[in-house]
Amino acid sequence: MRYLLIVLMLSPLTARAEAFADRFEKQFVQPIAAQAPGAALIVVDQGNVVLQKVYGTKSNNDLSPITNDTLFRIASISKTFASAAATLLVEDEVVQWNTPLVANLQNLKFKRSDYGREINLHHLMSQTTGLMPHAYTNLIEDNMPFKRIVQRLDRVEFVCEPGECYGYQNVVFSLVADLVQATANVDYETFVTNRLFKPLAMNRASFGMDSFLDDENHAQPHVWNGQSWKPVGTTQHYYRIAPAAGVNASIGDMRQWLLAQLGQNPEVFQEDMLELMHTGAIRTTRHQAHYKYRKELGDIYYGLGWRIFEFGGEPGFIHHGGYVRGMRSEMVFSRNLQTGMVFLTNSEPAGLSDLIFEFVELHRELYQASASTAVGR
Repeated sequence: MRYLLIVLMLSPLTARAEAFADRFEKQFVQPIAAQAPGAALIVVDQGNVVLQKVYGTKSNNDLSPITNDTLFRIASISKTFASAAATLLVEDEVVQWNTPLVANLQNLKFKRSDYGREINLHHLMSQTTGLMPHAYTNLIEDNMPFKRIVQRLDRVEFVCEPGECYGYQNVVFSLVADLVQATANVDYETFVTNRLFKPLAMNRASFGMDSFLDDENHAQPHVWNGQSWKPVGTTQHYYRIAPAAGVNASIGDMRQWLLAQLGQNPEVFQEDMLELMHTGAIRTTRHQAHYKYRKELGDIYYGLGWRIFEFGGEPGFIHHGGYVRGMRSEMVFSRNLQTGMVFLTNSEPAGLSDLIFEFVELHRELYQASASTAVGR
C-alpha cells in the first residue's frame, strides 16, 4: 500500500514535468533544430530527466546522424568546469580563495604590481581581476601561444582594483590551469578528467582539438553562407586556453553535468560547494551578460564560472553559454526548482540567445497555472 501511495503522489508531478518538456521542445527547440545541421537537447524537471533528444546530422557533407555520444565543442561552458576544479583545489586545502596568485606563480607580472599582488583565485573565477575586459583575446585568435600571451600581461591596464568591477576574461581566467599545475602537481586536463569527468561518468568528455578530431563521432562546425549551412574546419585557437574554452562533450556527458549541478552527485559536489559556485560574486548589467531586455529579468550577477539571474521574482537561475566559430551551446538550470536544460548545436542558428529565457518563462507560466488551478480546487 505504501508503494502504491508513492506512485500516486509522484505521477502527477512527473506528468507535469513531461508536459513541460514536451511543449518546450516542440514550441521552441524544434524550430531552431529544424534550421541547424545537427543538435542535441537534455531537459531535467523536478529532478528527473524528462527529455533527451538528438536532431540532424554531424555534417552537411556527412549525413551520419547525431547521437547521444556525438562530441560537440562546448566553448565557454568549459568555464564551469574550471570553476569546479578551482573549488576542488580549495576543498583539498592546497590553496585558499584569497591566496594571491603570485604566491604560487612567481613569474606572473602585472602592470600595477600592487594590484597584481591582490589578484587571487576567487578574482579569476568571478571575472573580477580588475584588468581590461577581454585582455588579449585577440592574441588567442591570432594563434599566439598561451605562455607568450601571459608574458605580456604586464602591459595590460587595470580598470579597477581587483574585486571591485566585472570584466570578462579568457586568457587571465585560464591562469587557473597554471595554478592547478603548481599546487596539485598535475596538469589541468588530467586534474579535471580524474576529479570530474570520471567520477561523473562523463565518459565521452575530453580536451583539445586532437581528441575532438580523432574521434569519429564528432559534429563538424557550420557557418551560414547566405543560402545554407557550410561545413568549416575546426579551429585550434580557443583550444589553447583549456579552462576558458577547451572542453568537448556529448549531450550524454552534459546530462551528467546538469544533474551534478542540481546536486544529484554529492560524492563530487557537496551542497556548500554548489552554493559557492552558484552565488553571485559581482553584479553585472544586462548588456555585459549579453541578455536582451525582458521585463521579468531581475538582478544579474557573475558567480564562479557561472552567470546568475532572477526571473519573474524567482532567484537562483544559473546559466552559461558557449560560442566558437560554427558551434553554439546553452545551459541553464535552477537548483531550487530542480529544473534545467542543455542545448548543443554544430551551427549558429538565430534565436538561440533567447532559448534560456523561453525555458524559464515557460516553466514559470505552466507551474504558476498549475498552482492556480490547485488553489481553485
